[in-house]
Amino acid sequence: MSDLFDNFPQRIQSFSDLFLKYGKKYFQSLLFHGEKIGRKGKVQIEIEKLKWELKQKYNKLGKYVAEKKISKSITDYSHDKQFLELVNEVNRIKLYIDEQKQ
Repeated sequence: MSDLFDNFPQRIQSFSDLFLKYGKKYFQSLLFHGEKIGRKGKVQIEIEKLKWELKQKYNKLGKYVAEKKISKSITDYSHDKQFLELVNEVNRIKLYIDEQKQ
């Protein structure tokens, strides 16, 4: 029984040494992967925000087209500056979303 208590400090010391040796490596790995997951999460939140903004732009474009059709029976928007600006905004957001996904 006394042998158990005599070896106890040595066992604690060897465990402590092993923990210091391997614990640092595991802790660094954990930090690296945590940062990696954090970056992916941040990008995903930004993508979802951009998708919401894209829906808003589509809604605005749809309202614009509907109002022009109802009020003036316009179906050709090839020379409509505001229509082209709205389409360009939608396209810009879609390209940025695709860029962020990569």
